[in-house]
Amino acid sequence: MIIAGNPFSVEQYREEGYSGPIQGLSLEEADDGYNRFFEVLGQSKYAAGTTNVGLSAWHHRYRWAYDLAAHPSIVGAMRQILGNDLVLWAMHFWYKEPGNAKYIPWHQDYNYWPMNPAINATAWVSLGWSVRENGCLRIVPGTHREHLEHVTVTDSLSSFKEGLPAEKVDESRIVDVEMTPGQIVFFNEATFHGSERNQSHIPRVAFSVRYTTPEVKFVMEDWGGNKNRIRTFLVSGEDRYHHNDAIAAVAPER
Repeated sequence: MIIAGNPFSVEQYREEGYSGPIQGLSLEEADDGYNRFFEVLGQSKYAAGTTNVGLSAWHHRYRWAYDLAAHPSIVGAMRQILGNDLVLWAMHFWYKEPGNAKYIPWHQDYNYWPMNPAINATAWVSLGWSVRENGCLRIVPGTHREHLEHVTVTDSLSSFKEGLPAEKVDESRIVDVEMTPGQIVFFNEATFHGSERNQSHIPRVAFSVRYTTPEVKFVMEDWGGNKNRIRTFLVSGEDRYHHNDAIAAVAPER
């Protein structure tokens, strides 16, 4: 099933584990982000190719990336999901150049993140066209109610080393979330999701941002090699807990 743009619905988010896509960025904002993305890669958007550039935590260094991560459309929806006190803690660009044979296996995000408690909401934002042919986001609605053990993925084409057992995914319920530039979909830490390879001539350029609340403690000793990309940015409300002061950060200058 393919869905088109809808208004954000916190009721759908709570019932189905996701909501959207909504038109959150203007076409101008999406196009600007798309162009800046390829500038950082040192590539032409008309000849998109493979890259060795790290795709995480750009909001630590680039103000334009931070402004996308803390976009009013994202913060406004996150307030409905998590409340007024909001912490932005991660940003990652999900890039698939034309012909990229890698796929992301079905998984639940909570499996990878040492957070206590495991409270997270993700905004997944498409800067270009994200369609079935170039490996759009896929979701299984209603799967956020249980946490499952992940297993080792041995396929060399998998982007992750762990994923959900294949028999746990009901293929009849899969939603292909096709998105136009600037659209956003929101989902939580337990919703089944993944994506297929890019079998088109169109690059897929998208990013995700992760939000939580100040009551959550990041267990930094368990993050391993990823710990340097974990920083907390208070984007709304106040922090009455101060669990993560050691990794608190401020937005980069314009």
